[in-house]
Amino acid sequence: EDLDVIEIDGASNRGVQEARDLIANAGLAPARCPYKVYIIDEVHMLTTESFNTLLKTMEEPPPHVKFILCTTEPNKVLHTIQSRCQRFDFKPIPSSLITSHLKDVLAQEGVEAEEEVISRVAEMGDGSMRDALSVLERLLASGPARLEAALVDEVLGLPDQAQIGIMFDAILDGDPAVALEQASALLGAGTSLDQIISCMIDRLRSLLLVTTCGRDTELLQVTESTRESLAVQAARLDAPGVLYLLSLCEHASRSLRLSVSARAVMDTTIVRMALAENLGDVQSLLGASPVAGAQKK
Repeated sequence: EDLDVIEIDGASNRGVQEARDLIANAGLAPARCPYKVYIIDEVHMLTTESFNTLLKTMEEPPPHVKFILCTTEPNKVLHTIQSRCQRFDFKPIPSSLITSHLKDVLAQEGVEAEEEVISRVAEMGDGSMRDALSVLERLLASGPARLEAALVDEVLGLPDQAQIGIMFDAILDGDPAVALEQASALLGAGTSLDQIISCMIDRLRSLLLVTTCGRDTELLQVTESTRESLAVQAARLDAPGVLYLLSLCEHASRSLRLSVSARAVMDTTIVRMALAENLGDVQSLLGASPVAGAQKK
């Protein structure tokens, strides 16, 4: 760190007094660098009063001061501030590039890893190399010579993907009993209701991409074995069917936070998904929208 580079967390220092302190210190000359640089992270968290306090200094900053404002929500930064800034937008890093870098890191560390592990870690990064590396670091800290898919679930506390797969196959088979049994087993292993619904939404999103864009779509960054598994399941659905199942899960996700019996919400959703074909037939007779029918092939 350098004395002339000051990083401020906008979420923790969002009041008027903090803004006034920043202005007062900005008048001091840098210790050894040509400029004194203020980095304000999460700048959108500053209050309107704080922004207005800083505005005059940002309009006419001292010649030795530079401001760097960082935010993930630029729409919340006052227009009067944005108009005085030079804006740079950083885009999410493609999963393929994150995967490539993770492989290089693992090679340098001398650790082997299954392709599925690398793919899942890259996906968890959600476009951020730092987040992906943080997840990988947690896995490496467990000390294995080889990273396997089961380890990811164990170390990160994620739902057992094999059980999720069995549950989803049961839903597609129209077998609510097996689907409910698998959901109960997941809950017994410590998986939360939110996690189960989230996993189903993620699986349906992948199936939607396969059914609409084809098996080999580049929008889906997964291993070949996972792609093949998705293709088999996608062959049993069409796009309207996937959309209907997604709507059930989205509704359940919202209802979990409001219902006095969240477990009943999840069980009901799983049964409705498993019986979607029958429900679709009834709704078509009642004149419901075509998208309401999850027609299985």
